[in-house]
This record gives sequence, structure tokens and C-alpha cells, in this order.
Amino acid sequence: MLKRMIIVLAGACTLVFLFGTPSFVSAADTSGRGITVIPPSFELYANPGDSLNDKIKVRNDSGSETKYSIIVDDFKAVGEEGGVALIDDGQSSTTYSLSKWVFPEPKTFTLAAGQEKEIPFSINVPKNAEPGGHYGSILVVMGGGEVKSGASVSSRVGSLILLRVSGNVKEEANVASFKTTKNYYEKGPISLDLRVKDTGNNHVRPKGTIVITNMFGQKVAQIDLNGLNVLPGAIRKMETVWKPKGMLANRYTATLVAKYGQNDGKSLSATTAFIVFPKYLIAIIVIVIILLVAMITGRKNVKKMLHNLTK
Repeated sequence: MLKRMIIVLAGACTLVFLFGTPSFVSAADTSGRGITVIPPSFELYANPGDSLNDKIKVRNDSGSETKYSIIVDDFKAVGEEGGVALIDDGQSSTTYSLSKWVFPEPKTFTLAAGQEKEIPFSINVPKNAEPGGHYGSILVVMGGGEVKSGASVSSRVGSLILLRVSGNVKEEANVASFKTTKNYYEKGPISLDLRVKDTGNNHVRPKGTIVITNMFGQKVAQIDLNGLNVLPGAIRKMETVWKPKGMLANRYTATLVAKYGQNDGKSLSATTAFIVFPKYLIAIIVIVIILLVAMITGRKNVKKMLHNLTK
């Protein structure tokens, strides 16, 4: 009986080390100093030749009367954390350009301290507009007079516009990577990082779940994916956090099951594995094994085992 107990406990310790290195399968700010712009972004749909109308709300959060100017620029993705940067007119890609279709009115105005104002704008889509995504930003700048475009979105406050023009739209994306921030945890929460690359001509936003199973294939949790917009040609990192309740001690597998595109017609999937096992539990198991060995084989073998462990 004691020998069987030793085998079971030794096996438990072995699992921790055996699976210790698992393999893997595969808005801009809406407010600034003294000004707030709502909403932070628009996701719109249009056919070639359509005209759309919408509005932004601007609030003067400064303590004095202020004059504002409005500019419209195209933007592109920067990095993998959702950052964007404005594009100068001469560098803008006609494939994804939107700025020349957007017409806000008025372009300059003055607000008293604490005052709000709605600024209407129209989007006139040309009849020969390229199908797919077009991206621009309506920026509100403190101060009057002529305003040069091309500054970064972070230095000015505005709303991003993501417009999809119907037609031969190519929606293609793939999983660049899916993994936890580290392979071994003592306890939760567990951060699961998904990186999605958009290889089509329209922005995509994956929606779905992450299913967590233990080493015996039993489902222990299912969490909603934190899906974010990915612009064409860009890679976007999305962090989803699993906050388990109670103690964990197992090797777990996270499986991504997500869809994207119009009518959620396309799928994304990936898996990754990780260990959650408290160190104090490992220490307890080792101590129990040593005590059992001492009971069965005597002190000399215990000294030899301790020497080997320390070595």
C-alpha cells in the first residue's frame, strides 16, 4: 500500500516537471486638455455613390472661452496596441483614403467654458470608390486660423471613422500567435494574448470564446474573447484575462474559437497550453515522499535522496 502511495505522489511531481515547458499551436483618445469629443469612433457602411450624414459632439472643458478648428485626415495603424497616426495628403493611400469624402460644417467655431456643440458632417462616397475599408479622422484642434494636417492623433482630439464600401471586399485574417504571457503560474489571473493579422482590404473584428480544459480534457471555464478591430495590413494584439475562482493545480489548454467578417462567415482557431500549480503544494508533495521513503527504506536512503535533490 505504501509503495503505491509513493508511486502516485512521485507521479504527481513528475507531471509538474514533464509539462513545465508546454508547446504552442497555433481610438484615439476622446478627450484632451480642455476639450472632449464624442463618440471616439464610427463604424459605417455604404455603397458607391451613397451620401451619409452624422455628427460629433464637442465640449469645452477649459475654464475660458476657446476657439476651435476642424481638420479631416486619413490614418493608419501604428504598432500592435491599437495606436494610429495621421497621414499627410501626399502620403495617403488612395486604396484606404477617406479624408477627401468627409465634409464637416462649420470648420471653425467658438465655445464658452463648459459649452457643448454638435458638429454635423457628411460623407460623399464616389461612384467609383474602391470596395473595402476606408479610414479617416475628424480632429478638433484648440485655436483658430489655418491648421496644418499630418500631426499624430494623440496630439489632437477627434473621432475615427471606419467606413466599409460594399463590393468585392476581401476579408482575410489569420492568427499570428496565441499564448499566455508566461508558461507557468502559481495562481490566477491568467493573461491570454491573441495577435491577429489582417491580410484583406477591410478591417475585421473577431468575436468568440476561449475554452479552458484541464489535462484530462475536462472543460473548466469558457470566457468571452476581447475582440478588437484590426486594420488592413496590420497586426493587433488582444488580451483576454481568465480570472479563475479557487485553487488551480493542473496543466491547462486554452482553445480559441472565433469568427469574423460579414455575417461572421470566417473562422479563427488556435490553442496554447500552460501550467498552474502552487509552489507550496509541490513542496508538500516532496516532503511527503521523503517521509514515506524514510518509513520504508531507512535514514541512509533519505540522506542520499536529499543529497541528490540539493545537487
